[in-house]
Amino acid sequence: MRASIPVGIDIGGTKMLVLAGDASVRVDTGPEAGPASIEAELRRQLRALDVRPTALGIAVPGLVDAQGRVEMSGVLPKLAGWRPAQAFADLGCPVAVLNDAEAALAEEARELAEGATAGIVMAGTAIGAAFRVEGVALRGARGWAGELGFFPVATDHGVKRLDELAGGRFIAARLGIDGATLAQRAQAGDAHALAAIRAGGAALGLALAGVVNLLNPHLLVLGGGTLQLPGYEAAVHEALERHSLPPLRQACVVRRAEGGPAVVALGAIRTALG
Repeated sequence: MRASIPVGIDIGGTKMLVLAGDASVRVDTGPEAGPASIEAELRRQLRALDVRPTALGIAVPGLVDAQGRVEMSGVLPKLAGWRPAQAFADLGCPVAVLNDAEAALAEEARELAEGATAGIVMAGTAIGAAFRVEGVALRGARGWAGELGFFPVATDHGVKRLDELAGGRFIAARLGIDGATLAQRAQAGDAHALAAIRAGGAALGLALAGVVNLLNPHLLVLGGGTLQLPGYEAAVHEALERHSLPPLRQACVVRRAEGGPAVVALGAIRTALG
């Protein structure tokens, strides 16, 4: 018998997670993934899971406008112009489309006190972030605030985006390898891989210190697969501690995302259900 339940979709730079109740499935994406391939794969997985969505939450790594159109995506550029709600209108259920970090924050901030200032930073293929200031989503002029990954950083090799310094894909690319090989080499104790990972973590930690000093948050949540790389998270915390103003750092709880690898999909479901 076909299950009727809400479904959350976390579309990332390397994978798509489909979450339906206790069932979940991961499928590969990559920079060439576009609307047609993602739509076909999602429908295939819904059939395989034997699920009829009562609500569909779709989180994407990019800018989403007020009408649910993907304006741009740095890691999945072919998603630009995609309108998922139109693509899945035939499912006959509410469809919510939002940025992946916003989805993660919706899940992680669900029990925050009213008026709290909080943020989430996702370190994956690239760096995503979303913030609430005094209980109100920090959205900006077009709803696109929070693009921490595009924060410009001066380096010895010119100005780089934080993505290019701290995102998993970019750390691997600097060594001429892919993410899976980077993880394998790091686990094997390769000195070059470990040094590159720690440099990426330190870059993110420096940025997080800026966030703490600027926003004075109650809570800062960290998530994303790049945190799993050996030495990355330790370097994040070392730089964060070193460069934050002590009173502001002491006022801020810093923790891992409680939703784990499913946090974005869970937040997408929460948003779709309203």
